[in-house]
Amino acid sequence: MKKFTQPGTFSMIVLLACIIFTIVLLFIIGFDETIPFVIFSFVILTFIMCLLIFYKMTIIIDDTYLTFIMGIGLVKKSYPLSDIESCRPVRNNVMDGIGIRMTSSGWLYNVSGLSAVEISFKNRKSKIRIGTDKPEEIAKEVGAKITVLQAGSFYEKSGRQGSYLTVAVLTVFIGILVFIFVSGSREPAVTFSDSSMTISGMYGLSVGYADIISADTLQTLPGIKARTNGFAAGSILKGHFKLSGNSKVMLFLKEENPPFILINTKTTPIYLNSANPVRTREYFKNIKERISRDR
Repeated sequence: MKKFTQPGTFSMIVLLACIIFTIVLLFIIGFDETIPFVIFSFVILTFIMCLLIFYKMTIIIDDTYLTFIMGIGLVKKSYPLSDIESCRPVRNNVMDGIGIRMTSSGWLYNVSGLSAVEISFKNRKSKIRIGTDKPEEIAKEVGAKITVLQAGSFYEKSGRQGSYLTVAVLTVFIGILVFIFVSGSREPAVTFSDSSMTISGMYGLSVGYADIISADTLQTLPGIKARTNGFAAGSILKGHFKLSGNSKVMLFLKEENPPFILINTKTTPIYLNSANPVRTREYFKNIKERISRDR
């Protein structure tokens, strides 16, 4: 049995740089905002999983099979030598790049560099290319093996780990999207303590009564220019937004349900309402009573 291992130098450099860069961005943005934290965590997890796949390529040739294993084995495929027509050293086009992808020459599995072996099969037209830093040695080894084997029926066993990984990543991604949508669609709860009011849920915050300059009710909202770091789904708006005059505000709104409460604080104005107008008026009454008491 012969084993050939190529380190995925290029993949490791790129993926480690991406992981470090994403972690730095996460620390800059902070851990208080739910949506950015979840998204950046998913991106970091994806990069780590890619690193586990692309950090090396191992090709194993025994008396029966040619097998290649990417990384820790999440992607693994084996081909009977009796079904291989030929194996030749090739050089990939720069545009084909690194990774797992379909190219004009067939499926490519590559972790670093442009050198590869191209494998043709007896019972099908499609070919595969496997990246390696020792294409001549591998081609020679496979050629020597297949010349002494009789033709057999086509059979390919494929490691299912790659499929499992894809399903797992898609499941996590869909789960994150569902979580974000459900969390964002929930109406935030507003509670009042002796010293502050708290808006809970996504982008929630606490505001001390001493930091509230004034509060008023509005029947219409000012023009909303852009979302800077927030959630928007239909008429539901939460988080950081910019108004038409470029002023920064925090919104906890259902746009189609006036009245709206404008809370001017020492830092950022807050617009708040409930889907139930009666509850909105109760919020406003509580706010006015408490800030009046603290004056």
